[in-house]
Amino acid sequence: GGSMLSEFLADGAVFDAWVEAERSAAISSYMNTVAEPGAFDPVYEGDGLDPDDPRPTLVSEKVVLLVEDIAERYAMVPSRMLQLQLLSTTQFPIVIALVEDVEAEIDEFSRVSLAFIRNTAGIPSVGAAGVTSTTATMAKTASAQSTFVSQLGRLISWYQTVWHVEESAREWNNSTVYVDMWAAVCKRAQAIGKGTDPRDWRENCDCWSIQDRRLLDDETESAADVISSHDDEDWLDGGIWERSTKTLGDLKQRILELVCRAINKETIDQMRSYRKKNNWETDGSFEDNRVSAELSNVLPELSLSLSSLSNTLPYAAFVRITRALGNELDTFLVERVACAHRFSIHSGRQFCRDIDALSRVLLSSAARTAFKTAARHPLPKARECGEILSCVVDSTASPPTSASAGISLSLEEWGPAVMDVAADDQETALVLNKLGIKHLSVKQVRRLVGNRLDYAQSTTPLSE
Repeated sequence: GGSMLSEFLADGAVFDAWVEAERSAAISSYMNTVAEPGAFDPVYEGDGLDPDDPRPTLVSEKVVLLVEDIAERYAMVPSRMLQLQLLSTTQFPIVIALVEDVEAEIDEFSRVSLAFIRNTAGIPSVGAAGVTSTTATMAKTASAQSTFVSQLGRLISWYQTVWHVEESAREWNNSTVYVDMWAAVCKRAQAIGKGTDPRDWRENCDCWSIQDRRLLDDETESAADVISSHDDEDWLDGGIWERSTKTLGDLKQRILELVCRAINKETIDQMRSYRKKNNWETDGSFEDNRVSAELSNVLPELSLSLSSLSNTLPYAAFVRITRALGNELDTFLVERVACAHRFSIHSGRQFCRDIDALSRVLLSSAARTAFKTAARHPLPKARECGEILSCVVDSTASPPTSASAGISLSLEEWGPAVMDVAADDQETALVLNKLGIKHLSVKQVRRLVGNRLDYAQSTTPLSE
């Protein structure tokens, strides 16, 4: 009964032995799990899983079960102070151990990430000179893609692990036993005064006094009354696991940043041959409606990577990654391709088709919502580059066939005004705005117009 439990807990040595037994068993169980080869593998597999719900891994499930099992055993302890000491000594260390282990994993990933991410230097592009074995090229490409997908999977497994424990900690914050603990530390902070933050309770919980115990164990007020009576809204919105959820949330965002960096670098590396494409100046016909051969490997692999991410990450995280990728690609296409080469109207239309193809991948069923909610094109600057590079020179020329080329006036009609370096940049920007060019700078537009081989009024391309 309760009286027997009280007598049992009154013996400090017995209580300390219990705490140490709980701590030792929990840490040992966690260490055994995290040491297993498949510790970060998902517990459940299948396409029916909702990407907006965390997918437990073996190690995250172990952490959650250990924390909940310990809480169930001490829920009947009548002293809030003793419960808090058990929480601090036996449960928090499990979560801390997980955080440290995941941080060590991602630190190692960051250290050698350049080796992890595919090096495409040895993979010739389709159509490159000297390539005699398409089968060998495809085999190298498939192997590189498999390596990248594997490394991406590692990042996702760490993300899912941290996310599962974070969501569990948010739920623990609302359970009765932890709400009562939070009320107790809020009551103690209120009694101490002087701006005491109840979230700092753990700093000196090993040396609490008899007075501290009286404050913590006092049950004359309900938990709701204690928390709601204080002016600080942080007390109302906080909880005993608040700092743990913040630590886990910060770690989750760090992993997400690595995912962004990995897929951005992988995609830009794959675009190397497209950047080096050297036939833009060709004045031949490109009217076969096909994308450039240099993109033939990039498009399906990018689509595969985005589809994988959309099925394993929550909506908000996926939106962040896809938009970051769109921004990275947009800048690359403008600075390293459109502004770096000279174009005929035919090659300009080819560039439009390439941008359309890349945009379709970013707007595919896997990625559509990432840009739909923002009501914007995924590659706005590159699209405008295509419009300029494919714009007809004079009003008698045939109109462009690409859906991306939307400037209704000819270059002869608007080019001189834009290329006039003596004109005020703000006035030039207004001219461009009327043409629908809203994302490129005046300097970039002048460089693009100057790069048009077939524009009689073009000058030598502007220097960088």
